[in-house]
Amino acid sequence: MKPLKTHVYKLRFSLDNDAPKEFIKRWDEFKYDCENNNEYIVEQIKSYSKLNKKLPYLNRYEGGMGGGNNLVNKQIRFRFYYGPKDYRCRDNDIMFDEIINTKKEKWTVEELDDLIYAFIKTANFNVKSKCVSGHIEMFNSDMLSDSYLDE
Repeated sequence: MKPLKTHVYKLRFSLDNDAPKEFIKRWDEFKYDCENNNEYIVEQIKSYSKLNKKLPYLNRYEGGMGGGNNLVNKQIRFRFYYGPKDYRCRDNDIMFDEIINTKKEKWTVEELDDLIYAFIKTANFNVKSKCVSGHIEMFNSDMLSDSYLDE
């Protein structure tokens, strides 16, 4: 199934609210690596993946998966962290916030679901517990318009 062209998609991952402090500490370290130094994490994700094993590491500052040509290759990127004053990253979640389709390559819902499965397995391995959940977020891209609620 192909995602709707009219919507924006993101993958969001969270640590369980009742996770013990030692898991929270490992999650924070893992989150930092996802947002700053993630090539080894992408390799772990690919090892757990069933549909995305052959995707290359996306050699961009934010990292991710997909081909290097923005016009041809589909890509998925980790949320970029701008530093301690970046209000977007004050949550405890890890996100793939840029899911990019091209005319030639498009993500399917099955591929995104496979990435959720593989990322959860990777995160649980790094946190050393089964306390991570993930989901696909979507919203209508028209909501980005200033006149979205105007009638």
